Amino acid sequence: MSAKIRPIYTIITRKISVNSPKQTTVEVISGRDSYYKKMGNKALDSDEDLKPEGWDDAKPFKEIPGPKALPIIGNFWRFLPGAEFYNVEMLELHERLQKQHGNLTYLNGIPLKDPILFAYDPDDIEKVHRNEGPWPIRYGLPSFDYYRNHVRDDAYQGVGGVLTVQGEEWFKFRTVVNKILMQPRTAEMYVDSMDDVANEFIDNIRRFSKSNSKNEMPEDFQNEIYKWTLESMGVIAFNKRIGCLKPNLQKDSTGQKLIESSVQLFELMYKLDVLPSLWTILNTRNWRKYVKILDFFTEINMKYVNECMANANTNSNISEYEKSVLERLAQTDKKIAFAMAGDMIIAGIDTTGRTMAAALYFLARNPEIQEKLRQELKSQMPAKDSPVTKNILRESLYLKAVIKETTRLSPISIGNMRRTVRNMVLSGYQIPKGTDVLSVTLLLCMNEKHFQKPKEFIPERWLRTTQGELSHKNLHQFVFLPFGYGPRSCIGKRLANLELEVGISKIIRNFKLSWNYPEAKFGMQLLYGIQDPLKIKVEELED
Repeated sequence: MSAKIRPIYTIITRKISVNSPKQTTVEVISGRDSYYKKMGNKALDSDEDLKPEGWDDAKPFKEIPGPKALPIIGNFWRFLPGAEFYNVEMLELHERLQKQHGNLTYLNGIPLKDPILFAYDPDDIEKVHRNEGPWPIRYGLPSFDYYRNHVRDDAYQGVGGVLTVQGEEWFKFRTVVNKILMQPRTAEMYVDSMDDVANEFIDNIRRFSKSNSKNEMPEDFQNEIYKWTLESMGVIAFNKRIGCLKPNLQKDSTGQKLIESSVQLFELMYKLDVLPSLWTILNTRNWRKYVKILDFFTEINMKYVNECMANANTNSNISEYEKSVLERLAQTDKKIAFAMAGDMIIAGIDTTGRTMAAALYFLARNPEIQEKLRQELKSQMPAKDSPVTKNILRESLYLKAVIKETTRLSPISIGNMRRTVRNMVLSGYQIPKGTDVLSVTLLLCMNEKHFQKPKEFIPERWLRTTQGELSHKNLHQFVFLPFGYGPRSCIGKRLANLELEVGISKIIRNFKLSWNYPEAKFGMQLLYGIQDPLKIKVEELED
């Protein structure tokens, strides 16, 4: 793209070029590495250097077990072709690390990456989160932070977004958005809109089912799910119908380009922020591609914000109930509103879409569970075209259990990252302030020590009426954290659950799902989810 991004309506007053030279100058490239190293330490300026209980008796940090780093090449060689970790799926990698080194594993010696601790014990995970302080530090997407605060600082004006800011800046951001996005009544405001979007999705599923003799969804059905998530998020964020669910959506349409860009963006984040990468010191090909994609998101976000705010000024008498998230946030802080709207579009497509795909797959493979859910829905939705209401969702306890069980077996993330803000002792080792710890909860959710029949899809384990070993009441609180924990938990969890509840309700009330293929493969780069084509058989219900 060579055109300039237009200024944001009443929010941003300066124009920025999509091909701005700022991204390639020697000064900027050489400055990335120091910024990359400093960004996560802004919230560590405190006097929390006291020795916690058990510190003097604990083993020193340097004795924590882990893959031994070799001189010069560190541990990088282990991930090269022919070595032990080459092309190993993420879950299997952590299974190996835990088996070889125990519940606390130290990995260092990866070029241009900070050392990291992997925590596999729920008691350690609890201690990390209980001591994260009022401003938790979650470090992990320096490329995204650098883009918003340096490459496109003229667009975002110092507001990097909920995914990257730390310390007091993060606290200010969350204080503004929590009042809207974390309130249950906010999600309920959009039930009717979500029902309308889901009806279009149902029409598309019906059309796909009739288009072939097997009544199967197409191989790219995951993309159709992404269309539904994007259309839903457009209504919530901007009060706008993007038009993703129109039949035969063109590949060069804005909606389809947003979907493809979202998928590519997370793939590039994995390459830039997880794998060894030279982007912090060189203007690499992946970095240039990454900037181009984020420029596209910024341009579209500006366009939608302009339209939304213009409509808001034209229709100044609309009720709070009818306003979009952007309009409501803009009443408090317009720059935060712009950044948050962009975050919702970027983060809301691939994440919720993967969870929906997993839920439909698990229901298709478990007909008894699917029928039990259908009977619950039928009791409140007598007709197939009955609208979903907030009262129906409040009473749909088995539906909520289905979604919980889906996020246990197929969470979006492998775990939660925190940078320790004070000294602590984990598994008998001294952990100094400023240490990055990844709590690998996905591995715990697959362990029979924590879940009876851990590989089976059993929503009943989440019902309050379930007793005995199967019940979640016996579960350690810090084993299952699909949306994170504490003040830095996922800001979009209520809206994501709303989308899933409405979408699953409409599909199961209208169709019978089945799966006629071998067990699907799950895996991840940055995000976890189903990797095989989602060719679910869909049959219309009679009533």
